[in-house]
Amino acid sequence: MASRSALESRHRKSARVALYTSLLLTGLLAVVMVQTLASVFHRAQLYEAGSQDWAQVEWHKEPAVQILQEYLRVDTNSQTGSEIEGARYLAGVLEEAGIEAHLEILGERNANLWAVLEGEETGAVVLHNHIDVEPIRHPEKWRFPPFSGHLEPPWIYGRGVFDMKSLAIAQLVAMLDLKHKGLRPRKSLIFLATGSEEVGSDLGTRWVQRQHPDLVKRFDVVLTEGGVVEAIDRNDVKYWGTSFAQKQYAKLVVCSARAEELEQFRRQIRDYASFRPQLPFVTDEARTMLTTYYPTRTREDYRASLKDPDALLLDYQTFVHLPKYLRAMLRNEAYPGKVRPTDSGFEIVVNIHVLPGLDVEQARRELVPDWMLWGVDWRLLREPAADHGSPVDHPAFRTIIEGIEERFPQATVGPYFLPRTATDARFYRRGGIPSYGFSPFLLLTPDTLTGNNPDERIALPAYLDGVKMYSELVEQLVR
Repeated sequence: MASRSALESRHRKSARVALYTSLLLTGLLAVVMVQTLASVFHRAQLYEAGSQDWAQVEWHKEPAVQILQEYLRVDTNSQTGSEIEGARYLAGVLEEAGIEAHLEILGERNANLWAVLEGEETGAVVLHNHIDVEPIRHPEKWRFPPFSGHLEPPWIYGRGVFDMKSLAIAQLVAMLDLKHKGLRPRKSLIFLATGSEEVGSDLGTRWVQRQHPDLVKRFDVVLTEGGVVEAIDRNDVKYWGTSFAQKQYAKLVVCSARAEELEQFRRQIRDYASFRPQLPFVTDEARTMLTTYYPTRTREDYRASLKDPDALLLDYQTFVHLPKYLRAMLRNEAYPGKVRPTDSGFEIVVNIHVLPGLDVEQARRELVPDWMLWGVDWRLLREPAADHGSPVDHPAFRTIIEGIEERFPQATVGPYFLPRTATDARFYRRGGIPSYGFSPFLLLTPDTLTGNNPDERIALPAYLDGVKMYSELVEQLVR
């Protein structure tokens, strides 16, 4: 009897534990469901409120939308499009507003364009953009023709709308607004649209620097692409960054008579990076950005690591678990392309990304040691670009930061170091001209992923708000 009683007691205890555990889990599940439903309902309210706003707008009648839509209809892709037609369209808009446009045609497809609003000073704020856009690699994946400028509110679709025709039109509208006000600004304003950016800028920014020194002499500061907005929704902007620095870039071109030899070389580069991982190096540019950036990270371990980037030099295991874009800010990297046939054999191009202030040749030897290059022909092609960033205490940079903070006080605003993206700012910086990448568009992070992909698009409400903000900031910069 005693044994049976003990057994029954254990069974009853087990049943109670099971019951209480079940009740606890049910309660926790109910809490999670309530919180989830509340979050979903809150977001639904936001989206519904937003949808009511944009649904009542006749977007096709908005002048800034009309100008962008027409510009998107001009095929300026870097492989088969015409920069000339794009430049002519921009010139037509400028001249219709009474602003003289200087159009420079280079060959059958390339072109540059600039226009000047003279101020009291010859020194100018330059609004730079590039006319060419990425080619269409998979036209069958597009819902709408890539160069139709299709409107499907709240979106406008088209190749180049994100990179970077929307910003180009924001810059154009800023100049038009200043012209329409009839005010003579203190500083001059230059609208500069260049070609061939997607293929190295040799007939664009670099051409202008070589062939038009008197124009370039007037450049006090350049605003171009490269800004970053990290946003979950309009009420949750994690970071609004204005780029002030980027890496140095070089191309290692390796040639051989045998494709197999280059395929092996390609594998060696990747294997070597895994076998001998590149340790991080904290440059002044990275440190400047991370000081403002690290508190915005959601994960506590990321915040702790980025708060003290020097500690990463001693903790590589922590470093390798950071997101790729953060690792790219703190180390040199090599990206081998595909082996391609040439007239005399085969070649492979390895893109070398080098942190500011470091020696490019030394970085090449670190990433692709000399022993890998025995028996093949190779050459290292370096760009005539800056090895440093622009100052973050420059008045133009501060005006941008303060302007964003005023309009979006809930956002963390600061400098941004481009980890993998090359912009023409690197060429201006080499000439001693401060250059900054600023995006005025509050786009949600998922929307930015359409850039250079099929169905590239931009949200119309964010576009029009950004056009207005850009115009206001430009007026502050030149007055």
